[in-house]
Amino acid sequence: MKHEGIGLVTRERFAQLAGRLLASGVLWRDYSEAEAQLYDDARQCEQLLREWFGTVGFLLTHDVDATIFRLYPPGEDGEEEGVKRLRARLSHDFIACCIALRFIYTEGLTGKRELIDQELMVTLEELSQTIVSLLGHTLPGSIAERVSLLRQLRKHRLIRFNDGESAGAMESILSILRPVMSFVSDDALAEVLQRIKSSVEEPEASA
Repeated sequence: MKHEGIGLVTRERFAQLAGRLLASGVLWRDYSEAEAQLYDDARQCEQLLREWFGTVGFLLTHDVDATIFRLYPPGEDGEEEGVKRLRARLSHDFIACCIALRFIYTEGLTGKRELIDQELMVTLEELSQTIVSLLGHTLPGSIAERVSLLRQLRKHRLIRFNDGESAGAMESILSILRPVMSFVSDDALAEVLQRIKSSVEEPEASA
């Protein structure tokens, strides 16, 4: 089998990697054994992948510390990160969840919550309460809509959850994953927290 000047990655494997990134938009080494193999191969031909996607306007990013590749579609500001870059393509529910997940995970990093193997477990009810308190937003009312939202979050490697009969119930448990830190930037979270602080201070000033 002929190699294409990209380390040990064959032409066929390169096509598989490109197809996987186009389909899922993400490769995270710690997610599974199969994804670890894909990630390792993508590292060998990273520059060629960047150039290949770049010819059609896609942007491939690589968070080395988090061991994750993300592929962003064309048409968005290339200087933005995570949620901001995808905002036009994502629902308000998804964006609200991302901000809340990032906020909760940061509490784990500061010792306010317990992290186990870089994962933080919460109930869907806790996530819902955080979304309400931070953004004044509520999760979808139906279980089917909530399950669909959770699956979208899982696709972006932001959470794990049991896709069983209890999925979508408010008492169900999900794990927040390390990649949320690079998906939602520090600036994006700070912007939300600043808006909350300003909204609290304004009524006090007018009192």
